[in-house]
Amino acid sequence: MPTSTLNPIDIAFLWGESDSNLMNIAHLDIFRLPPEAGPDFVSDLLDDLRTYTTPTRPFDRRLDSAVISRVLPRWVSVDAPDLDYHLQRHVLPGPGGQRELGALVSRLHGIPMDRSHPLWQLHVIEGLDDGRLALYVKGHHALLDGVATVRLARKVMSNDPDERGRPAIWAYTEAGKLRTRHDSQSPSASRPGVSSLIRRLNAPIRGIADQLTGLQAISRMYGGLSESDVTLIKPYSAPPSILNGPITAERRIATQSFDLDRISELARRCGGTINDVILAICAGGLRRYLAEIGELPEAPLIAGMPMSFRPKDSDDAEGNATTMALTTLATDIEDVRERVAAIVASTVEAKEHMSRMSSAAVMAYTAMLMAPFGASLVLGVSSRITPMFNVVISNMPGPSEQLHYNGMALEEWHAVSIPLDGQALNITILSYANRLNLCVTACATSLPHVQRVAPYCGEALAELELAYKQ
Repeated sequence: MPTSTLNPIDIAFLWGESDSNLMNIAHLDIFRLPPEAGPDFVSDLLDDLRTYTTPTRPFDRRLDSAVISRVLPRWVSVDAPDLDYHLQRHVLPGPGGQRELGALVSRLHGIPMDRSHPLWQLHVIEGLDDGRLALYVKGHHALLDGVATVRLARKVMSNDPDERGRPAIWAYTEAGKLRTRHDSQSPSASRPGVSSLIRRLNAPIRGIADQLTGLQAISRMYGGLSESDVTLIKPYSAPPSILNGPITAERRIATQSFDLDRISELARRCGGTINDVILAICAGGLRRYLAEIGELPEAPLIAGMPMSFRPKDSDDAEGNATTMALTTLATDIEDVRERVAAIVASTVEAKEHMSRMSSAAVMAYTAMLMAPFGASLVLGVSSRITPMFNVVISNMPGPSEQLHYNGMALEEWHAVSIPLDGQALNITILSYANRLNLCVTACATSLPHVQRVAPYCGEALAELELAYKQ
């Protein structure tokens, strides 16, 4: 059976997984049913999904069970997934509100993926009190990163509310990217030209250069900062915090949604970006939550900010193409405008630092940067050492247009992410149809009443608008 190797970042997600460190990522999609939907709509939808028995990459891949693969994991292909495992149906208990939906998704997110199957599932959830339908699409971070997951989901859906026959996400293909038989047998395909040979000969040299560039960037981060780098955050300089204690597999998920126009206007007023405003909103929400439970550190919290270096024209088929930038949340600053100014200065320096590297150099840099973090997870000591950062805050771009899936209108789209030992809270923001959808994913055991962070972020937005009122 043919096998394929994983890149170092994907392997780290597998090695770092434990009973409490579950590497599950997901998106929660809430749809309005089409006007003509009858009582059998959900059953018919499930029957249709079960007809897609041939998976496409990466949904056709499971981990090789050979002994060597337990040390160096490899993928093997499966011909047909076990849809009794991968496709599941749930009905919410009454009254079917956000509380019941949140409880179910929190429970599902705390269940590890079965490595004897390809590492994904689709849960169809009915019984919402407003008649809508939720799809919880779950996968392992070693299989896909968040950006690729959103792109794949976008491709499966349609702009046309009347279009039917859209495939299951695990069976989606892009015919335009498939090589034809004629192409594969053409002279240009079988006999590389001079330019192709030159590229092959140069590849090892470029690889060494990329490694050196990544090493130089790491050196600059850890000790070689110049006076002009005063706002560049060093790894492992974050203050001790309740956010960085040990965790269990118990999850708590809470959501909030914002009008994108409000965020854009704030970005214009404060001289930053939409991402800067998002960080400021999260900083305000976390500052209030931690102060309320008596756990606000005197030093500013540091955010790990995932940044995708996946090319826009990539096939999104597998693996991770994400690095981590570090930025202050300035939670030690009471004045809102001063806090925002500190955040803007920090993100500008972080982006400038990353912009000096090619995609390959970023991969090398990320592997070196995250190696100590990954090792601490594998060794089970992440919550006992100085945190690399206090909280992960991701901002993922999604489509701006209204989407549909076989007649259902997608109304809410939330990205559900990963808490880890020593990183008990994750905040992910996904933009869609002129909305910013915020999802808090946290350990319910170590962070009391952590669901309050989501509404506190909404109040932080109002506070920012008041501070920058014209």
